[in-house]
Amino acid sequence: MPNTAAISDRVLRIAKKVRDRGIRLGAPLSDEDVRRFERRHGVSLPEGFRSFLTQIGNGGPGPPAYGLAALGEPARDMRGGAKVWSELPHVREPFPFTKPWVWEEGEASDEGTSDQIHHGCVYVGNDGCGMYWHVIVTGPERGNVWMICGDTLTPRTSSMSPRVTGCR
Repeated sequence: MPNTAAISDRVLRIAKKVRDRGIRLGAPLSDEDVRRFERRHGVSLPEGFRSFLTQIGNGGPGPPAYGLAALGEPARDMRGGAKVWSELPHVREPFPFTKPWVWEEGEASDEGTSDQIHHGCVYVGNDGCGMYWHVIVTGPERGNVWMICGDTLTPRTSSMSPRVTGCR
């Protein structure tokens, strides 16, 4: 269960940084907008992501380098096409991965398959060069942000650079 006070504190810090830097994000979503998205896709957004969307903003300048996507906005050039990312047919299915995976030369994962990289995640932004950021909404990594590119997926942690080796 997420620590509501910690999430609230983090949201306040992020909101202050956005304000101090003069970043103009899209208007925050209403709780009903988020509930509508959740009902449509059969998921419950992680509390931190929900709070960001309803208290700070929905899409706008980044980071990531090419900006934040509005909730449900597809990454038009991502593997699987815009339909996969706008209709989110696999978002209810658990994201099976808990550790980085590079399949560049056919390496297998003991956690899932390349067909499952679409499961349980919502696109949130693009750093260019095929590097797409997602919030995981189902499975053991729920609430965490992962980067998915042409031949790699990896979690974003405070100790990792967003420019991860293995992505081209």
